Amino acid sequence: MKLAITGQEGFIGSHLYNTIKYKRTDIQLVDFSKDFFDNDKSIDSVLNNVDIIVHLAGVNRHNDPSFLYNQNIKLSEKILDSIKRVRFTGHLIFASSTQENDDNPYGNAKKTSRNLFDVESKKIGYNFTGLIIPNVFGPFTKPNYNSFIATFCYNSIRDVENKIIIDTKVSLIYIETLVNKIIETFTNQPKSKLEVSNETTITVSAVKNLIEDFKDTYLINGAIPKLNTKFKKDLFKTFITYIPLQSFFPKRYNLFTDERGTFAELVRTEVPGQVSFSITKKNETRGNHFHTRKIERFSVINGESLIQIRKINSDEIFEFKLSGSNPSYIDMPLWHTHNIKNIGSEPLITVFWINEFYDDADPDTFYEKV
Repeated sequence: MKLAITGQEGFIGSHLYNTIKYKRTDIQLVDFSKDFFDNDKSIDSVLNNVDIIVHLAGVNRHNDPSFLYNQNIKLSEKILDSIKRVRFTGHLIFASSTQENDDNPYGNAKKTSRNLFDVESKKIGYNFTGLIIPNVFGPFTKPNYNSFIATFCYNSIRDVENKIIIDTKVSLIYIETLVNKIIETFTNQPKSKLEVSNETTITVSAVKNLIEDFKDTYLINGAIPKLNTKFKKDLFKTFITYIPLQSFFPKRYNLFTDERGTFAELVRTEVPGQVSFSITKKNETRGNHFHTRKIERFSVINGESLIQIRKINSDEIFEFKLSGSNPSYIDMPLWHTHNIKNIGSEPLITVFWINEFYDDADPDTFYEKV
């Protein structure tokens, strides 16, 4: 199965692309750059070579309502024109929005595009699925763009007040859940209007209160908050991805020293988890892997270490030197490959805390060199 994703550099697109790349080796990805929309031949070359195209590319927000509407229609027409030229007979999956019912430029463009794709699918002979998607949140959404949750997380971490204009209820779905639902449509029967169920309906003020609690519990006190629902866990995983790594980590432990030696609390948590340790020999490196859902803390308590962290699809590497002479910790962000190397002359002792037990059948561990 060959697949291309328009908007693969965007929020939903990048999560879908990376999930398929690392978890679905049975699917071959064909890259679709946003520059292809400027060249019909580039679009044609992709559609000539895939079984499925997921059309996610679009403009979510713009100061000019007419530009917002017209640009989204233009992108859809570019795909449709290519379908006609190459006589595409595969499966087109289009991401529309629950804003179809809100009579705004974005929602109207989505609805018009979906109806156009549906009508033409019956004429041309390709399969079509139109997804009606609620508000999506998760790691790496742009603040002040298409998710109030991203804005609230970003602001809270930087001590910027979050103001609520209208405290309304919102329907939400976590990005990992949405990606899995999109992947399900690859082999399901096409459907011109497929409602994607939300996972949570919650007021804006309730989300704001949870984020403020995360700030107090985690940022200020260094503890893992109580994550007793899936939404709280997903919201926390989103929250921590907006923390600027190098200005926040490493965090030093509070050491209590007397004539017997030194004592420190490694982690205070209100969620279950697993604690382990490693002893790493001189010049040896552990890790070079990343997680998509696990919350993980590295605590160096003896020796000298170099920790490297790189976000997937990025070339920027963050480096931290942690020493047992001044015990400290770093929490690993989701979708960031990381390693730890012994750069000292004595054994490196590291304690690891992770928020779920290791499952050999579903380890959520993907190897990639930093």
